[in-house]
Amino acid sequence: MQSHQADILIIGAGPAGLTAAIYAARAGKKTIVLEGERASSRMSIGWELENFPGYLSIDSRELLEKFRAHAAHFGAEFVRGDTIALSLEGDPKFVSTTDSFIEAKTIVLATGKPFAKERQLPGEERLVGFGVSYCAVCDGPLYRGREVAAYGSSEEAADDVMALNQMGANVHWVTGRIKDPAVLEEAFIKAEKKGVMLHAGQEIKEIVGDKGVEKLILKGPSGEDELPVAAVFLFREVPTGPLFAKAGLAMDHKQCLAVDRFGRTNLSGVYAAGDNTCGGLQVVAAAGEGCVAALQALAYLRR
Repeated sequence: MQSHQADILIIGAGPAGLTAAIYAARAGKKTIVLEGERASSRMSIGWELENFPGYLSIDSRELLEKFRAHAAHFGAEFVRGDTIALSLEGDPKFVSTTDSFIEAKTIVLATGKPFAKERQLPGEERLVGFGVSYCAVCDGPLYRGREVAAYGSSEEAADDVMALNQMGANVHWVTGRIKDPAVLEEAFIKAEKKGVMLHAGQEIKEIVGDKGVEKLILKGPSGEDELPVAAVFLFREVPTGPLFAKAGLAMDHKQCLAVDRFGRTNLSGVYAAGDNTCGGLQVVAAAGEGCVAALQALAYLRR
């Protein structure tokens, strides 16, 4: 078991975590970034990013590596491991992984909103970035005037269905199984009035395509259907995990970390930034939140 000490521990190596690491390390603080054993960020999947300031187009993996190199340049250290235990209410704070024990004066949680690997659809992983997307605001403008599908029945899905519609895409809303149809009744009525084609109760069995998404195989009570589309936007509510709640962190009704506008959680000296707060779910927004959280952590150390 390895032991580490840090002024600021950042859990997560996506845009929020790495931006926080840049600010913390540049301020001369002992900064450790704890990155997971698997993909460090959704950006590591790889897609063309067209809305990050300063780049007309850049591969998400390239931008993520630039973030990482920037943090390392200022002295941030990287430790690999998955968090298995948190002790956050005292001072200092402690984090355990499968093979490391880290003591920190303050912590920034930037764990993102990870994929639920076991729930991936046939064809999903192969076509990510080639018509499979998880962000309507990011990729919706690419499909103006084209047929697309939105898959999910969460509040996030309902909002993004309307966002895709406003961007000019011809949207098919495939809801999947709905636990309580009454909750979304108003959203369904609104969507249909705007011309969204509703496929209530149907699920996606497979995403089909060679070099890009070409069609979906849907299954429902009446059997299977094919739906020709150029893209499919997948919206899943993936809980941040019981680990945070067990550590005493407040969660909201979506199981996202509850923070104020400064990234402060309910626990003193613990901050959160990026997708685990379910904010804008954008790279630039995550980076901004990482900056704010790091500045707050630095202020906490000055007390």
